[in-house]
Amino acid sequence: MCSIALIPTDASLQHRPVASRQYCTVSNSGVERRTSAPPISIESPRFHPHAKGKNIRLDTQLRRATRKNSFCNGITFSQRPVHLYEKVRLRLSGVHTGWSGALRFGFTSLDPSELALADIPKYACPDLVTRPGYWAKALPERLAMRDNVVAFWADRHGRVFYSINDGDPILFHCGLSVGCPLWAIIDIYGITQEVTLL
Repeated sequence: MCSIALIPTDASLQHRPVASRQYCTVSNSGVERRTSAPPISIESPRFHPHAKGKNIRLDTQLRRATRKNSFCNGITFSQRPVHLYEKVRLRLSGVHTGWSGALRFGFTSLDPSELALADIPKYACPDLVTRPGYWAKALPERLAMRDNVVAFWADRHGRVFYSINDGDPILFHCGLSVGCPLWAIIDIYGITQEVTLL
């Protein structure tokens, strides 16, 4: 709910201090922006070290994920839950034009630590998203260009937005369950061969 501070126009009214509140504004695109929320002082997400597709290789800092062989089996997850409004930012550090289709991303309400490797399918879409508690879609292939920075986040209404190179937010999909922790899903699919978490 957005708070609105009203300023009295009658000069005879006595000034009353107003407790500090968190304000938000809604832009023309319908995206809610919090203007006085304190920044989240936590470490950026890393890739989950164990819950990953069989073609994924991670660097030692768990920041870069590379898909080796084929165009699939590239599903990865964040190692920790992602907060509402927290942006997951990743650079498309490797793009190969020999395939079709591109990065898929979204969220899950299920802890990836509890997934057996045999339960991680080849594809996020449609294999993973047909299961309860998983929400992901494909980035349009024309936007999957090398060195593009993709940011995505969820809001308190269960909507997922993304942006490219800090551009305008784009509504991606709706219907997430936001009353529980959410982990990021990043499927390094098709022409997307490597991503680096920023």
